[in-house]
Amino acid sequence: MRSVWTARAILALTVAAVVAGFYLSRRIPVKERFTGRRRLWYAGYLIARWKRYCLGLSVAVLWSAHAGGFAATRLRTIERPASGTGVATMNARFRGEQFSLSVPVTEKQMSAEELRASAAEAEEKMLSWVLAANPSADFVTQPLYFPDRVPGTPIAIAWSTSDYRVVDYSGGVHPEYCSEDGELVVLTALMTYGDWEATMQIPVRVCLPEGTTDADRKMLEETLAQAFSEQAYDDSVNLPEQIGGEGVEFYRERRFSPWMFGVYTVLFGIVLFLTGFSRRKQRRKERERQMLRDYPELVSKMTLLMEAGSTIRLAWERITEDYVRHRTARSEPAYVYEEMLHTKNRLSLGVSEEVAYEEFGRRCGNIRYLRFASVLVQNLTKGSAGVLPLLRKEAAEAFCDRREQAKQRGEEAGTKLLLPMAGILIIILAMILVPAFLSL
Repeated sequence: MRSVWTARAILALTVAAVVAGFYLSRRIPVKERFTGRRRLWYAGYLIARWKRYCLGLSVAVLWSAHAGGFAATRLRTIERPASGTGVATMNARFRGEQFSLSVPVTEKQMSAEELRASAAEAEEKMLSWVLAANPSADFVTQPLYFPDRVPGTPIAIAWSTSDYRVVDYSGGVHPEYCSEDGELVVLTALMTYGDWEATMQIPVRVCLPEGTTDADRKMLEETLAQAFSEQAYDDSVNLPEQIGGEGVEFYRERRFSPWMFGVYTVLFGIVLFLTGFSRRKQRRKERERQMLRDYPELVSKMTLLMEAGSTIRLAWERITEDYVRHRTARSEPAYVYEEMLHTKNRLSLGVSEEVAYEEFGRRCGNIRYLRFASVLVQNLTKGSAGVLPLLRKEAAEAFCDRREQAKQRGEEAGTKLLLPMAGILIIILAMILVPAFLSL
């Protein structure tokens, strides 16, 4: 049943990922998705993404079908639990009606031969299980492992030791109670299964770890016991920072949690995605702002060159060549001139001027550039009569818009300064009022 729900969850997540990928791909602006070399780059990027999504969807569908995610699976056998008693949940159809059943299932019963074979195998391997990380039974310094069952069988094991100070109930080792030659402890394992019982004894020698002394450990324990007794009425106990004039640090080992690692990985991925999305959005805004700022200059250059007798294509080439010569001196690329350079390359490949100028206006993605492109196309189709006055009027309106945008940006800058000014005002008031109150 768990595999069915797992398959359904993976299928739902995969479908959600496909829908999100399609939505995000549709959210890419036209002017960035189909400009210049970005067209091929984005096409390859989206194809690769869709291949991954389709592959993941196919795997999830096959897994869900295999696990019974689309239809009920007919049960013919029920697996018994490895140990103890479990509960088998199922549905049944009987005499035309549906029934939901929960039936207790016990573990498999062992025969006499299986019991003897398992007990013999346990006696052979018990010492290696108990020693765990210790090298041998004659030199035990690390905690021991006391299994409660024989692995792979329902045989239960109960443990006892000859000296619980040295080896406790859970297998913990306390070398501080040992002498320098170590302490011999006998471990007793009582194996039971139904009415059957068997006893096994394992002698081990607990020794002091190499490089440590019993006196230091006892000093630490006595100091901690004294601190606990002195602060018996406090909610928390302050641990000592020095013992015998020497510094001491207490710490608790931090365990690695794969669940927390997965959560942090997912959160990190979400943060990276949101950061990249925010940066792309900021770049788009900066691109629009820069293109609006450069629009009056472009129209003025085009008007001046056409008044001097240049054709549209010749004026276009003169403007792009001037930009290429001075491009290295700019701190950032001029997007509108990059689009003009792309249009020039399109014209060199044989694209007609009408199509190239219309594509230029659409790539810029602004109503002003669309209007400018329509004026250029009108000049090609209907002649140059009346085009220069339109360009002069467009240049005048563009400069007016630029002044309005400059005023608007100035107002925005003043608004952004309100918060720092308020902070400075609070600091000044604090510098004046705090000494006044302290002098009272």
